Amino acid sequence: MKVCLLLGLFVVALLPSLSESRIVSKCELKDKLGEEINLPKKLKSHDDEILSIIICEILRRSNGNTSLVNVDGIRHPLATAQPTTGRREPETNKTMAAESVSSRKKQKSPDSQESLNDMENRFDEEQMQQDDQRMSNEGSSDEDRSSYQQDPNKITLWSLGYYGVFQLRDSHFCDSGYRWSRNLCQKSCSDFTDDDITDDIECFINSNYHWFLFRTLSHECFNDRKTFLHDCS
Repeated sequence: MKVCLLLGLFVVALLPSLSESRIVSKCELKDKLGEEINLPKKLKSHDDEILSIIICEILRRSNGNTSLVNVDGIRHPLATAQPTTGRREPETNKTMAAESVSSRKKQKSPDSQESLNDMENRFDEEQMQQDDQRMSNEGSSDEDRSSYQQDPNKITLWSLGYYGVFQLRDSHFCDSGYRWSRNLCQKSCSDFTDDDITDDIECFINSNYHWFLFRTLSHECFNDRKTFLHDCS
């Protein structure tokens, strides 16, 4: 009886952590992203193919795992990752970032003559790449690497984290506390690793990152664009 009680308490203790992770299906992404991605009228006939490519690229990166975190570079454990607010860009750049996040509200109407190429160019890939490289010169020498092995808390090495189902980067979209961040979506990266993808979608769409995925599509997703979502109602 005592063993059963202990096992029951163990399972209950695990439930909160287990509930924060789930696998999002391509059909769920179709329903939720289909409501948010607005195409010009002249592109409406291709909306299924465009959506298929974007969702295919999402699942190639995360397999739909809402709690997935991938890291490039060296990142030693921290007791608590602290926000990097004090290390952000000057106010002028933050204002530009805020305007970029709110740009979806200013999009042209579906009846506009905006081309697919125009939509792909909405996302500033160059800015994201520059953000990725912040801190890239730190810890790059043999002397710095040696110092890191002796005391990892003395220096900060370059690293780049990817969070959640959309694998949003902590250099550009959210703040992990591990490195400098533009924090375009004004979110903690931990917000993108729970089972509620509402805020993930908001950041993904409002930042126009979905058009970056479309622009950098793989051969696999291009070839499957006509059939990828056929089994979704």
